[in-house]
Amino acid sequence: MRTRPPLHRPVPALTTALATALAFGLAAKAAQGQETIALDEVVVEGPRPAAPVLPALSSKAAGTIGLIGPTPGFRADRAVSSTKTDTPQRDVPQVVTVAPREVITDLAATRAEQVLAYTPGIVQQNNFGGLSPLGYAVRGVATAEIYKNGFPLARGFPPQQDTQNIERIEVLKGPGGGLFGRSDPGGLVNIITKQPTAERFVEMGGLWGSFEQVRGTVDSGGALNEDGTLLYRFNLAAGRQNSFRDFVDGDRLLVAPVVSWQVTPDTKVTVETEFLRNRTVFDRGVIAINRQLGFLPISRFLGEPGQSIHQSSDTMQVRVDHRFNADWQMRLATYVNTGSLTGEAVEVRGLSPDNRTVLRDRNLRNYRWDVAIGQAELVGRFDTAGIGHTLLLGFERESTDARYQQVRSRFRQNPYTLDIYAPVYGRQAPPYAFQTNGFEQLTNTALYAQDQIALSPEWKALVGARFDFFEQSFRERTTGVRTDQTYFAASPRAGLVYQPLPELSLYANVGTSFRPNTGPDAFAASLGGPFAPETGLGYEVGTKLDLFGGALSLTGAAFRVERQNVLTPDPNNPGFSLAAGAVRSQGFEVTAAGQLSPEIKILAGYVFADAVVTKDNVLPVGAPLINVPRHSGSLLAVHEVQEGPWKGFGIGGGVRAVGERAGDAAGSGFRLPGTIAVDALAYYRWENVRFGLNVENVFDATYYESSLSALRVYPGAPRRFTGTVSVRF
Repeated sequence: MRTRPPLHRPVPALTTALATALAFGLAAKAAQGQETIALDEVVVEGPRPAAPVLPALSSKAAGTIGLIGPTPGFRADRAVSSTKTDTPQRDVPQVVTVAPREVITDLAATRAEQVLAYTPGIVQQNNFGGLSPLGYAVRGVATAEIYKNGFPLARGFPPQQDTQNIERIEVLKGPGGGLFGRSDPGGLVNIITKQPTAERFVEMGGLWGSFEQVRGTVDSGGALNEDGTLLYRFNLAAGRQNSFRDFVDGDRLLVAPVVSWQVTPDTKVTVETEFLRNRTVFDRGVIAINRQLGFLPISRFLGEPGQSIHQSSDTMQVRVDHRFNADWQMRLATYVNTGSLTGEAVEVRGLSPDNRTVLRDRNLRNYRWDVAIGQAELVGRFDTAGIGHTLLLGFERESTDARYQQVRSRFRQNPYTLDIYAPVYGRQAPPYAFQTNGFEQLTNTALYAQDQIALSPEWKALVGARFDFFEQSFRERTTGVRTDQTYFAASPRAGLVYQPLPELSLYANVGTSFRPNTGPDAFAASLGGPFAPETGLGYEVGTKLDLFGGALSLTGAAFRVERQNVLTPDPNNPGFSLAAGAVRSQGFEVTAAGQLSPEIKILAGYVFADAVVTKDNVLPVGAPLINVPRHSGSLLAVHEVQEGPWKGFGIGGGVRAVGERAGDAAGSGFRLPGTIAVDALAYYRWENVRFGLNVENVFDATYYESSLSALRVYPGAPRRFTGTVSVRF
């Protein structure tokens, strides 16, 4: 009979995801006789040691359900987004690119999208006028699937995610429907938040930057009682800033308290809350003239000054983690979110034949949503005939109510014109003339299962499936028109890993995806009834290699993704969508993350993606997908002095490169030019104080991040300076 491998050599786990009503996760600390849950255990780094310690493999038991805390440097050898268990990345037949906290700090990033710009395989899509994080393409596939601690944010219109409460950002490459359900086959983003810590500390920070940016932060944690069973974490961020865009500014407040209670050695309860208030100006960018950019300065604002959008998001997660014994553990979790987006904006809807007068409309948005999700997960390890298993069983239940009210003027009858070359703002606004007022109710019930199988020390397999029962009702209250849809979907996945050497993994995987087409645009663009849900198939082969004792990780993968019933911006009806039929993205990617030496850390990658329409009644077959370049890549490298009088001084920089790509979905020939942006950074650590200086877009290159059409093009920021200071007590 084969004996179980020791805990420092975890048995790989194959998991089938069951995500609903509450989420369970436990981790054993079996090295001691005392059995304390390690599921959400987080170690907050104190002052940096004289020389950075190269990442070592965790000794945690494989199969633990839970969040993963801080990791030093730019490399994380473990991630939860591929299996929902704490499994070494080399044992998983999928790539997860991780941006740890150190990447966020070195970039002086205040929003998650600044970090994703250095995550290989991700390119910007529609950002909803600067209001939403739900617009990226992963491996050439557009997605709105962003998660926080495994719970979906793509419900309603959440604000941009603030980095102050983020511990790490994990980007799962390839299909994740087998665990997460509604998703896209290219991949998804999972944000892991900061967790309570036993170490008592307070860290205060300040940031000052170009365009009158100012920001203050507080991060504190520690024990609330003498025996250390009650821990807390508290994060706060407050700031305001203007923009390189005329009349565009904003301010923000984030408050995020977390408390955990070790009820018994085997049971822990964590209550995590986050309150976010955001005010900004809705900004659709510039326009192209005759499909050409550059006629307008990137600062030119085409809305109306003085109008703002206000966003709120109040979130609570409750997690109960319990371990039955060394091999079986459970996690229950709930997620509740209520949010709103309200305010006025003026948007460009057309261009007159004189190529200088834009037709605009006035609109008022009042969006509100309430989300409740519960998850229950059970994970266990056992052997059958000498084969090791890590089994994950899960259940998830979601209920979302959303209200979408938008009141508009008629831009054809009352065009609210503006001369783009000599704008005169403040003219009398046209009257509101009509509204859309939708009420959407969604419920989703899912069961999932996954098994990570250790066939031998060299061979590991993963199989799983998720089953979703989805119901939606959308009622347009202005007209009384109602549409309903009900779907049952199965999302299987399978993968195989071969490890001829402990440092080398060869893998293959295949998985499917399912995502209903929901929301006001989907309803408005399909008057004959709701669109059928998007379905997808993704598969890849790849390799993973650990160098320098695991300090540096290299990955390479060749992939192909196919999707059906894809929504894309309607070229004849700006602001709405149509089903593009079928699309395909195929290509390859390579990444490197970690340390070349104790002094040098890097995060780099290159992606080639050939993404085109393969079947459609409106769009030309072979048309490239909007905002998806064939070539993209990034490199972030930092050198920190370890000895001598300059000890603690770091200097580095980054390069972000994006190739030419389609600027609209119509195959009209409008293209966004390729761009290369160079960033630089320097910092100095002295005891518990850190000073930093970042320069974004050092050479002040003019570039465009993304577009929805020739009438909505988002320019990138010019040269920008940011200074930071933090003090830890």
